[in-house]
Amino acid sequence: MNYGVLKDYVKGAMCKEMPGIDIPGANKSHQHEFQGSAPLKILLGDQDRKGIPARFIYLEDEEEPIIDRGYLSWYDARRKNPNRHAEWRLYYSDNEPIMHARVGDTLTLAVMQDDSLAAIITRRDSTIDTQLKWLFGIGDERVRDYYVGTNERMPVGAIASIVLEAIGIEVSLPRTADELVEDMLFRYPNGLPATFEYSSYCRSTLGTIDYAHDDPDEVIYAAFEREELLFRAYERYEAELEFPKFTNPMDVDGILKYSMSLFQRRKSRAGKSLEHSLEALLKARGISYTAQAITENNEKPDFLFPSEELYHDLSFPPEGLTLLGAKTTCKDRWRQVLSEADRIGVKHLVTLEPSISVRQTNDMRDKGLQLVVPTPLHATYKVSQREWLWSVSEFFSLVEWRERIFSRPARL
Repeated sequence: MNYGVLKDYVKGAMCKEMPGIDIPGANKSHQHEFQGSAPLKILLGDQDRKGIPARFIYLEDEEEPIIDRGYLSWYDARRKNPNRHAEWRLYYSDNEPIMHARVGDTLTLAVMQDDSLAAIITRRDSTIDTQLKWLFGIGDERVRDYYVGTNERMPVGAIASIVLEAIGIEVSLPRTADELVEDMLFRYPNGLPATFEYSSYCRSTLGTIDYAHDDPDEVIYAAFEREELLFRAYERYEAELEFPKFTNPMDVDGILKYSMSLFQRRKSRAGKSLEHSLEALLKARGISYTAQAITENNEKPDFLFPSEELYHDLSFPPEGLTLLGAKTTCKDRWRQVLSEADRIGVKHLVTLEPSISVRQTNDMRDKGLQLVVPTPLHATYKVSQREWLWSVSEFFSLVEWRERIFSRPARL
């Protein structure tokens, strides 16, 4: 089940590497223009368009997004002189995101369904930069001219929806979601249950799952997509009941506070969904582990194999120990995993984040972290990265092999 196709949200997109002339103050430039070109006419047409409503966004991996509103004007600076070749320019109004841009950052211009524009600036070589290029089907080449996106018919699933929301686009739920809400309200009339029970319920709506034998990569990916869909559907139902309470009289602070609580709850549940699906698979396959074990300095890795007891038994060989962190998205939080178990050299981290940058995966490899990604997401990574990525199935094979080699401990 998906949220439509990309063209339902964005009519078209193009990107280029930003030169100094596009950025106020860079190379002594004081212009307020993105340089136009023939390819940009594919996106904006060949007629002057003044005062187009626009949203400006600056994104990098470890900082909060910087968002501003203004306008863009697309025009031929030589239109009044028919004897000279056209010189297209895209003028932008003053905005905060442009002040954070650096030469070499990526500028992505996107046309929304209402014909407004989004000018999205992403830090060069960042993960959000590679994710936007993946989303829009834009090549990875560093280009001075605009590169046209090719993914307009791409189905939007839960993973793509997260990237869309990073640039302020809320996805639309399919109509079938209403039927699923009715079942949730019947089962849970007093509100959603704890995350463990809710994750189990969401997986049950996928039909029969053989946790012991089905492909673990497919199970985890499908479970996350289903729980995202169900929670969004319930969230919408709940919001339709709650928001009217803030409108008479209008309580803007109340609306903002409630909206933030929805956002934080969504993030929290997404993280737990991955952990609960992993536990269901581990238990069904008889793999020994301890969840939230306590190691040095009171660290609590998500999963420790084969057990917390054997980790602290110094006579047990460290080659038989394995750590697995679980994070729906990595960003720089993957570094937390590195300090969670001193006895284990190479740590493993499973994530549902697509298209992490080459710079970051290289850093992970250099720091002794092995990334584990469900196979349906491998295609979002570059070919050179896929050779290094592990699947969930490969990780399970590793811990099962280590159990056999280093003898099966008594289950705690």
